[in-house]
Amino acid sequence: MNILEKLDTEVRLPYDEEALLSKDPVRIADYLLELVKATQELLEKLTIISNYSVDLATGEAAYYALPQDDGTYPDGTWRRKQVGDNLEDQKKIDGAWVMVQRRVPPE
Repeated sequence: MNILEKLDTEVRLPYDEEALLSKDPVRIADYLLELVKATQELLEKLTIISNYSVDLATGEAAYYALPQDDGTYPDGTWRRKQVGDNLEDQKKIDGAWVMVQRRVPPE
């Protein structure tokens, strides 16, 4: 299964006010090249994220919370799980996963 990871660093584009305000065309061009490269890298990452899919086999689930230190999920956690041909949204209540909604493929 693919794993989504939390981004722990702040994303910032390069900003050089001195270069922008300078009258030096070489310095401005160098800054703009750096900005374009950083913007392109960010666009590539956003494209990967927007095209992301989760491949689940029967019995596997995608969780909408991080597990606790012991690897379990706390009450109140939601997950989406494939059960046979159906897709279920489940919530953990009093230590048990409870089906909240089931999606059945059209016939």
